Formats: sequence, structure tokens, C-alpha cells
Amino acid sequence: MNRIEYLKNYIPTLPFPEFKWKWACFAPTEGINDPVVLLGVLFRMAKLEGRYKYSSDEFGHELIQLSNDLKGTDVNIDLERRIGERNIIRNSGQYWKALNLIPTERTGGIITLTPFGRKVANHIISQTEFSAETIRSFSLPNNIMNPHEHSLWEKCGLKLHPLKLILSIIHDLSKWDSTQAFITPVELARIVVPLSGTVNQPLDIYIDCIKLYREHNLNINNWPNCCLEANDFRMVREFLLFLSNYGYLVKQYGDTRESEIYRLNFTIESEIVSILKSNKEIRQDIISDTERKIVTSLRSRPNQARFRKEVLNACKRCVISNIEMPEVLEAAHIKPYKYNGADIASNGFAMRMDIHFLFDSGHLRISDTGEVFLSEKARWSYGASIPPRIILPDYVDRENLRWRWDNYNGA
Repeated sequence: MNRIEYLKNYIPTLPFPEFKWKWACFAPTEGINDPVVLLGVLFRMAKLEGRYKYSSDEFGHELIQLSNDLKGTDVNIDLERRIGERNIIRNSGQYWKALNLIPTERTGGIITLTPFGRKVANHIISQTEFSAETIRSFSLPNNIMNPHEHSLWEKCGLKLHPLKLILSIIHDLSKWDSTQAFITPVELARIVVPLSGTVNQPLDIYIDCIKLYREHNLNINNWPNCCLEANDFRMVREFLLFLSNYGYLVKQYGDTRESEIYRLNFTIESEIVSILKSNKEIRQDIISDTERKIVTSLRSRPNQARFRKEVLNACKRCVISNIEMPEVLEAAHIKPYKYNGADIASNGFAMRMDIHFLFDSGHLRISDTGEVFLSEKARWSYGASIPPRIILPDYVDRENLRWRWDNYNGA
């Protein structure tokens, strides 16, 4: 019997009855996975670190401001009620702990970041570098599981890198057929997770089982169900949400969560392969190429030409360099289009192409008073040519600048 025929009747065996994938907590709040929430809360923690508690009025005020900033966007999370003693960190702090942004040990309720969290909050590590490092290093069992859960995994000698596994599966499916380079939440929950309970499960087994399932040649009705509890399926789906929120997968909405499709972002296929091969720190050229391609792909929109015309009519020179050659000028959104930033002049800067990239990738930031800040990486190449302060054009909406400064870390 060949392997395909064998797999048609194969039933995985779980290493222990409670085996499941756990992203952060057993009561998921999917909106937290959006970068503007996850990193927006982190930025606000950094402002108050070491001086205030998570239950303080000061932190509550910051969360209320973020909640107000999210109104009118597609991010659905209620932060206004998650302040005080029942604050978001008390109830959902595992999201930041699981990603090594705040410590897992007790801090007496005092706002505290890890060294890695501080680097992200202070824009030393870009958003793309943060996501790539998370893909490389995030493992199960993770640091927010209780000792009993940890012991169950360790006794089996089982350790997974789930984000790398998902991307590896989807990428290998593209070798079969580029139109098949996707995964659904159901396939992840009902096929991938049960198969991952076998130590060192070969990647080919995942691929072949998904192929058979899509060809209606695999009956999974008798397979173990790793999503028995109400929130288990939502927890599994959060791995896909993370990868789509940071640009590695492209989410195609369905009528239900079960019918969603998460496709490989072929724009950064070569960079994804490089990240998957990285066992140590990811090379900076890989990060740079990933940033550049993600930023470029986000600019391809139907109204971009009209938006550029309006912005350049309002401001005929680069707001940073004063270059006024239209051939090298582009229109940069201040409040990103993804978060309902309008395609109007007041929400845009004219910027030289390379400076536009620095702005969109988070390496250059502009405050609502005109202060200009560069990331450490950008400072090495641009420090002498970028002014520390600019005069903001009168037409620019300062509130959009404040929104970006408080909430957005670039693509």
C-alpha cells in the first residue's frame, strides 16, 4: 500500500487528551491581534512604564484614548470598559506575554516591559522585524501555559513552531498548484493541529492530508477533535489572524469564520522562505526586502492616482527634503488607508520616494508639532540629511498626525 492509500484511512493519535494549540488565552479577543491594538497598547505602556499600575487612572485614560482612535475603523474591540481593576492586561495580558513584550513574572501590577518590548515600543525594532522574529521564535508550549500544560508537552518531547509550520505548509501547497496556496481555519483546526501531535511529523504528511481533504478523499469525521471547547476554534484561528495582520497571508472573507481563506502573499514569497530557514537572528537584508515589498503592495489602490494629484496640488514639494520634482514625489497617507484614512489632501504629505518608504515602514515619524524622528537604522544613512523639525503645511490635519504617532508603527 502506498502512502496516499495509507493516509486515506489514517487516524492521528493525540499525545494527550487535552492537546490543543493555544495562542494566548482561552478567552480570545481577536481584535487584540491587530497591530494598532497590540502595539498601540504597548506604546502607551512605554509612556507609563515603572511609574503607574495597569489599574491606574493614567493607563485607563490611555486605553480610552486608543478606544476613541479605533472608532470608525474596522477594528472591533471595546477598550473603554477594560480599565481600572478589570483592565485589559489583567484579563488579556497573555497576548503581550506570549509575544515576549511584557514579562510573565509578577510585577506587582506595575507597568513593565521586557527588553524586547521596549525595543518595539521605542521603534528600535520595526513592525516587520517584530513580526518576522515572532514567526521565527514563537513556539508551543509557550510561556503563558500553566506548569501542568507544560509538563504534558515536555513528557512527549513535543515542541512546535506553529507560525513557521503554517507558512511552510501553505508554501509547499503552492508547489502542487499555486491556486492551492492557502489554508482555511477548518483545515488548520481539524487536520494540521491533530497531525502536529506526532513528534517530528514530516511536512509531506500535512500536505498530502490537505490535498486528500480538498479532493474529498479524506474522511476526518473519526479524527480526534482538538477544538472541543467553545473558544478552541477561535484560538486556532488567531494564528492565521496574526499572519494576515502582518502581511504574510492575504485574508479572503467568507460568510462565516469557517469559510475564510488565508492565501500566501506571493509578493514576499522569497522573503517568507528565508524567514522559514532562519534558526537564529533574521538577516537585516531579509527584513528590509520584506518591508519594501509589503509597503509597495499596500500602495496599489484604485484611488492612489487621484490622491497623489490632490496632495501635490496642495503641497508641491517634499515635506522633509523640499525637493519639488514631481517625477520623484509621491503622496503619503498620514492616517493609513487600512484604518479608514481618507484619500484627501489633508491626510497626506508630498514625499520623495525614499522618504515615503521610510515614513510608511515606520523608520521616519513626524509628530503633530513637526518634530521628526528616525529609527536607529535610518539614522545611520539619513541622519545628516533629515531635519529634526519641519514646518507643517497648513492644510495638514494635525489630528491624523497625532493618531499615527500614538497608534501606528508602519507596515
